[in-house]
Amino acid sequence: MQLMPATARDLRVSDPFDPRQNVNGGTRYLKDMLRRYSNDLALCLAAYNAGPQNVERYGGVPPYRETISYIRKVKALMSRYERERESRVYRVIKNGREMISSNPLP
Repeated sequence: MQLMPATARDLRVSDPFDPRQNVNGGTRYLKDMLRRYSNDLALCLAAYNAGPQNVERYGGVPPYRETISYIRKVKALMSRYERERESRVYRVIKNGREMISSNPLP
């Protein structure tokens, strides 16, 4: 995740290059943006990419090519991962018998 210096400070991330701090801070930031924009994923991603001040300034997704491309890419990856998750098959043991399931636990 990429945290701008001011955002890292606001999130109390002392070392944005530390993977644990970076992911923790970035996840909290995304959660804050989802809350701020009432779970509107496009606005949340726009704020993450272009900054919430630009989302406010334009009253929605800013007309920046990079931001629009970022939103499309993230949504496409989310859809792909969801399809892959749904298509997984697991072998599970239930009552001493091996079974096939779409869930990892019986």
